[in-house]
Amino acid sequence: MTSIRRHLVLGLIGGTSVLLGLAGVALYLHARSFLAAEFDAALRAKAMALVTLIDWDRGKVELNFADAFMPEYSRRERPDYFQVWLDSGSTLERSRSLGTNDLPRRAGTLAAPGFWDLPLPNGQPGRAVGMRFTAKRDLEADAKSPETASLPQPSVALVVARERSGLDQSLATLRIALALVVTLLLAAMAGLVALVVRRGLKPLALVGERAAAIDASSLQERFPIDAMPAELQPISQRLNDLLGRLEAAFLRERRISADIAHELRTPLAELRTLAEVAIKWPGDATNSGAAFRDVLAIARKMETMVSGLLLLARSEEGKLSLQCEPVAVADLVEEVWSPLAHQAQRKQLALALDIPRDWCLRTDPALLRHVIANLLSNAVEYTPTGGHVEVRGIAVDGEFRFSVENTTDNLSAADLPHLFERFWRKDPARTNSGHGGLGLTLAQSVATVLGLRLDAQMPGPDRLRVTLRGPHKSSP
Repeated sequence: MTSIRRHLVLGLIGGTSVLLGLAGVALYLHARSFLAAEFDAALRAKAMALVTLIDWDRGKVELNFADAFMPEYSRRERPDYFQVWLDSGSTLERSRSLGTNDLPRRAGTLAAPGFWDLPLPNGQPGRAVGMRFTAKRDLEADAKSPETASLPQPSVALVVARERSGLDQSLATLRIALALVVTLLLAAMAGLVALVVRRGLKPLALVGERAAAIDASSLQERFPIDAMPAELQPISQRLNDLLGRLEAAFLRERRISADIAHELRTPLAELRTLAEVAIKWPGDATNSGAAFRDVLAIARKMETMVSGLLLLARSEEGKLSLQCEPVAVADLVEEVWSPLAHQAQRKQLALALDIPRDWCLRTDPALLRHVIANLLSNAVEYTPTGGHVEVRGIAVDGEFRFSVENTTDNLSAADLPHLFERFWRKDPARTNSGHGGLGLTLAQSVATVLGLRLDAQMPGPDRLRVTLRGPHKSSP
């Protein structure tokens, strides 16, 4: 299982190891370059000391060298070495430490001498410097011997070598010291990184613990935003938003359950009363027939409610299948209005129907019929006696609008957000039993399945307009 803590610790330690390693290598290379430069500078100084001792005197090159003044070239332990060559390749002088051995004859110039590593005659590793130069004239000797003053000055090659064991030992000590320092720093860094990561992730662990403690009975709890680090504040805010939605959903489900129980309590009480009356006074055919008709009406009402709930559940789950075909909207409205006409006439409702006869939509006829039937049925049911119902349809700018507008005497703009809630009624006592409270909720859900929008407005204080709108897909 992937662990953020493990990933962070390993990543930080790995990155720190690379950085410390690179820093150690860079420091070692810089120190090695510095120590080598110091070693070469000392070796060059030795060579320059010998250069000052080489003269051109009366037609020959001489080295005014004395072992007493430079004992390092004749000692037994860790001696230095030098050798001087003439242009002819013959050796002019060599140090006593060389014995019969020769140094490699490689030379640069006085301004840019050559340096290289080599094995010394005693078998130890060493480093050498070589330079070629012109022997300086002895002006006093030239004055005494004019015949040699005009001779050209010969060039001389000089190589000086010495052991580099001290340099190598210093570099080895530096490598060990750097390795120890880097190792100790890595060990300390590993502990520090683990501690910092653990403390840094502690708020995240607290969020997890707090989230684990939340259940259906504590959805009102919220994560503290201000107490969280800046990186966790957006997460905490999103979690609080999620908890708010879950709390609202749970409250809605509890309210729906209570509403369903409330809606079913009345017809169940009626059924119970009818059954008790039938048991107490059996044998009356007239009363029995009426009772059975009442039972049938109650059962149909309960069936309508249950069917509506099932259709709503299928619609919200996206399980409704669409069978699109051309639908003549005017004919469909007249067909739906036909069974409602008697009730509208009894309530003395004035109907204004304005739908073009040639208006045809390509959609699912059964689902569209269900939506329109709910809108018209609600309008007839809740319009007060003597009111008006207007049904209009129009297609404009690639959009169709089907609206049902009716007069109302008990709604306000504050009620509009509740119109599409399940089982909502303006009357909290639910004394009006004509509808089950699912019509607009189901109509809106089915409209969404059809790719349409259903909304409500109040164009006037006593007017309610419910509009179904969507892209105009006319039949070819």
